[in-house]
Amino acid sequence: MTAAPLLPEIRLADQPSAESARAFFQRDRLMSAYALADIDAAEIEKARWWTATRGDVVVACALVVEALPFRPCFASGESEALVSIFREGIREPRIVVATPPPGRLAVESVYRFERVEKMHRMAVSVAAFRPRLTHGVRRLGPDQLDDVIDLYGHASRTYFTEARLEREIYFGVYVGTTLVSAAGTHVRSRLSNIAAVGNVLTRIAYRDRGMATSVTSAVTEAALEQHRDVVLNVRQDNAPAIAVYDRLGYHVHGPFIEGPAVRRSAWDRILGRMK
Repeated sequence: MTAAPLLPEIRLADQPSAESARAFFQRDRLMSAYALADIDAAEIEKARWWTATRGDVVVACALVVEALPFRPCFASGESEALVSIFREGIREPRIVVATPPPGRLAVESVYRFERVEKMHRMAVSVAAFRPRLTHGVRRLGPDQLDDVIDLYGHASRTYFTEARLEREIYFGVYVGTTLVSAAGTHVRSRLSNIAAVGNVLTRIAYRDRGMATSVTSAVTEAALEQHRDVVLNVRQDNAPAIAVYDRLGYHVHGPFIEGPAVRRSAWDRILGRMK
């Protein structure tokens, strides 16, 4: 009986070239849209990434955005390689992880999820987009920063800045002088030709009037004028939102999970391996 050949050892690289990380994430560019945009805006987002290679092939990659206090992280690739990245590379005590479902076990070998949301990544292109504007919308910029913070809540003050509103694409609906609904791009990249729509919010008193559809449509249309693909995230159990995005021409690209996670203690990890 011939023994199976040993696989090459996994090697970890901390902050390898942007080209190597980008090439890995381009294998599924729609699922990796946020990571691609963060790599392309690394100086702004203070993005840091790790790759794991087997032989000469990158088999896993993870990225953490250090500019945001909640430390968003995207990771994908071979499970064993991801375990190495989370154990030996990422040292954050708390992160918000997004990963395709197969990556969950790798994350949980090092981090403990506080909660897990089952999500869909949806995407749209120019050919598929169907605009739906039933309300007057307005482009939001630095001059509307106070209105934006008032809508999203004062806890958002560290996230929303004049620079972010200048850099990203935001549209809103006003009733009188009050901003009652808005949506915008979380990230976007001309180099990777992709943008991610999010922060869709309508004040409670103005919901179920189609305002969220209008602002999402406006942001999507403007983003598609500059980028080949636009993506967004939605919970798998949010059927009304999925129906809205479907009417705009979005399709479900694939599932992923997302949630805040706390790094396990060394003893916790040892007990986990013993169980």
